[in-house]
Amino acid sequence: MAKLTGKCLCGNVTFSADTDIKLMANCHCSDCRAATGAAYGTLVFVEADALTVTGSPKVFKHVADSGADMEKHFCPDCGSQLFGKNSNRPNMVSLRAGVVDQTDLIKPAVNVYMSSKIPSTPIDPDLKGFEKMPG
Repeated sequence: MAKLTGKCLCGNVTFSADTDIKLMANCHCSDCRAATGAAYGTLVFVEADALTVTGSPKVFKHVADSGADMEKHFCPDCGSQLFGKNSNRPNMVSLRAGVVDQTDLIKPAVNVYMSSKIPSTPIDPDLKGFEKMPG
């Protein structure tokens, strides 16, 4: 079990979770790229019930290309993206790896949405890759 903590850039929204990490993935979809402003987003998936949030994040909702209802939770003051929810995985929450304090635990296992990655993005050949999000 891992104790995960994190906060936004300004510190007005914090979170903690004492839980097993279910999966870590680098997501190359166009939504993650646009939301983060980076070549891809690294996501740490944990059980939603294990997450405790202090502060009041703002929520942006949209529909993914899979048809899933998506939520992006971010600080209304500094704009840091903190975590997300996906209606296809109702009991899970994805933490944005960049706001997790325990950086030594960040070890993605897969790359997803390789079909929409930026062509110049370096890819670790030791990580399994999927064209879309695997079932």
